[in-house]
Amino acid sequence: MKTRLIVGVTLLAAGVWAAAPEQVAKVMAGELKEARASWWGFDKEDSTRALRAAIQSRVPRLIVDNMGSPWITEPLSCVSDQEIVFEKGVEILAKKGLFMGISDALFSLACVTNVTLRGKTGATLRMRRADYDAPPYTHAEWRHVLNIKSSVNINVYGLTLAESGGDGIYLGSARAGWPNRDIHIKNVVCDRNYRQGISVISAENLLIENTVLRGTAGTPPAAGIDFEPNFSAERLKNCVMRDCVTENNQGDGYVFYLPNLTRASEPVSVRLENCRSSGDLVAARVITGNADEEAVRGEMLFSRCRFEKSQRNGVAVGRKPASGIKLAFDRCVLADCASHTNIFPDILLSNTISDEQPAGGLRLDRMTILQPMARPWLRYQNNAPDSETVTALTGTVKVKQGKTWQKVKLTPEWVKAQFPPRFPVRVPRVAVDLAKARVTDRAEGVRKLPLLRLRHKGTYVFYAGPGKEALLAGQQMQVGKYLAASKPLVVRSPDGHMFKKLPLPPFGQRAEIRFTPAAAGYYTLEVDVGGNAFALLEANVPVAFDTTKKAASLIASAGTLFAAVPKGTGVFAFGLAGEGDGEAVKATVTDPTGKPVWTNGAITQMERFTATEGQGEPGGLWQVTVGRPSKGAFEDFHLEVLGIPGYLFLSRERYWEF
Repeated sequence: MKTRLIVGVTLLAAGVWAAAPEQVAKVMAGELKEARASWWGFDKEDSTRALRAAIQSRVPRLIVDNMGSPWITEPLSCVSDQEIVFEKGVEILAKKGLFMGISDALFSLACVTNVTLRGKTGATLRMRRADYDAPPYTHAEWRHVLNIKSSVNINVYGLTLAESGGDGIYLGSARAGWPNRDIHIKNVVCDRNYRQGISVISAENLLIENTVLRGTAGTPPAAGIDFEPNFSAERLKNCVMRDCVTENNQGDGYVFYLPNLTRASEPVSVRLENCRSSGDLVAARVITGNADEEAVRGEMLFSRCRFEKSQRNGVAVGRKPASGIKLAFDRCVLADCASHTNIFPDILLSNTISDEQPAGGLRLDRMTILQPMARPWLRYQNNAPDSETVTALTGTVKVKQGKTWQKVKLTPEWVKAQFPPRFPVRVPRVAVDLAKARVTDRAEGVRKLPLLRLRHKGTYVFYAGPGKEALLAGQQMQVGKYLAASKPLVVRSPDGHMFKKLPLPPFGQRAEIRFTPAAAGYYTLEVDVGGNAFALLEANVPVAFDTTKKAASLIASAGTLFAAVPKGTGVFAFGLAGEGDGEAVKATVTDPTGKPVWTNGAITQMERFTATEGQGEPGGLWQVTVGRPSKGAFEDFHLEVLGIPGYLFLSRERYWEF
C-alpha cells in the first residue's frame, strides 16, 4: 500500500484520507485556534461528515485544504465566530442525487454572527443546477449556494458561487424584524445560478464590492441582483454596491422590486457607484407601490454607472409616484440598448391599471444616452385610468443618434408637452351600497361559468339568499413553474367579517365552497394564488369580479363578462390593458341591444371604451368579450369598470343592478 505524508494525514486507499485525532483533540480542547478540514478526514465520494465536524468544532479559523479533487457534500450549516478559508483551487461540490428538499442550501447561515467565508484564487462553491430542473426533484427556487438569514457581521470574500438551484447568495429573514446586518461581499463571482445571482430581502449596512453577477437563467426574475423585501417590516437600509458588474443574465441586471414596502416601512437608502450592466434583459429596474400609503420613502442613487447592450430598456421605472422614494441617476451612461429594435426606449416609465398616482420623482442628472438607432429615448406607458402626466421629472440628458447630439433640459413645460393625459375625460370609480342592489336570477341550479383565470389575487362578490345552500367551485391553475399557492380561500360575510377559510387544493383539484346562510346578503370570496391563477368553474348564485377598488387581473382567458348599467347613467367606461413586453388582449364591447360598439384586436397598454351620456341613459346589461389578440402574446391583462358600479358578472342570467 502506497502512502505519503500530507500535513499529518495519511492516504490509505481509494481516495479516503484518515483523520488526525491528535490535532482534532487539541482543537476541541481549545489549544489550537486554527485547523485544517482534512484533520477530520476526506472522502472523494462524500466528505459531509468531515466538513460538518470541522465546522461544528467552532475553531476560530478553519482552512479547507486543496485535496486534488472536490469536497463533495450534503447541506452544511455555519456557526458563529468562525472564519473558513478555502485554499487556492478548492471546490466544494453539492452531492449528486441529494438536495431534494426545496430549501436545501449548500451553506446555511441562520441567526449567526461574525462569520467570514474567504476564498483564495479559484475557490468555488458549486451546486448541480441542471439536476434540480428535472424529476425526481420538485421544482423550487430556494436551493441557494449561501442562504444567509437574520445574521450579523458576515463577510464573503473571493469566492465563485456557481450553478445553484436558487441564488448564489440569499439575504433573507429567519425572524420577523431581524434583518441581516453588517454584510460585506467582495471579489465574488455568482455564475450561472438558477434564480438570482444575489437576492436581498432584508439588509442593513450591506456593502457589495467588485462582484460579478452573470449568466443567471431559470426561474424569473433570473436577475443579476434582486432587492425584493417580502414584508413591510423588512428593510433596505444603507445598502451600497460599488464597482460591480451584471452581465448576460436572462433577466434584468439590477432589480429593486419594492411594492411590499410601504410608507410605514423603514425608509430605503440604496447607492450604486460605478456599477455596470452588459447584455442583461433590462439593465436597471425599479418598481414600488403607487398609492400614497403604499409607496415606500427614502433615497436611491445610481452614480457614474454604465448600462450597455441591454436587450430591452436601459432603465425601467414602474409605479413610482413623486411622493415615494427619491430616485436619481447621476452622470450615468446608457449605451447601445435594444440595438436590434426601435420598440424599446432607453428609459421606460410605467403605471398599471390599478394605480392612482402618476409616475414621477425621478432625477436624471447629466445622463448620457448613446442610441444605436433613431427612436424616442423616453416613453411613459401609462395604464392608470385617471393619472395625470409625469410629475417631478428633472435633470439634463444628452442623447446621441449617429453623429448628432441633442441636449434636453427636463423642465415642467417640456415634460407636460411630452406626456399629455391619456384620456381627455376623467371617469372615476363608483362606490355603491350593495344593500340597495336588486338581484336578478333567471337560472336554475348549478351552472358552468366561462373559464376566466384570475391571476395573482382578487375578489369575487356573490349573492346568497337565506335558507338556500350556496355553491361555488373552482380550482388553482399553474402558471409557468410557480409552486402551488398555500394561502387559503377566504369568504367574508356581508358585514366584512371572515365567514369561512378553506385550504386551497393542489393544482387541478376542485375547491368547493358550500354553506347555507341564515340571512340574505352579498358575500366576498378572496383569492391569493401568488404567481398562479384561479378560476371559478361553476356556481348556483350570482357572482361577479369586484373592480370597485382595483382592476381584475386575468391571464390567457377568453369569454364574456356583463356589466349592469343603471338607467340615467351619464359617462361610463371599460378600461383594459395588457402588461407590456407585447402581452396583449382583444376586447369587444356590446350594448344591451346586441350591437358591438367598440373593438380593439391587440390591447397592450391602457385602452378605454368611453360611453357617451346618450349611450348610458337607457341602462341595461352591457357585455365585454375578451380573447386572443390579433398580435402579441396572450398572457396577462387587466379589466375594470368606471363610472358605474364596478361589478363584472360571470353570467348573463345572474346579476344585480342599482
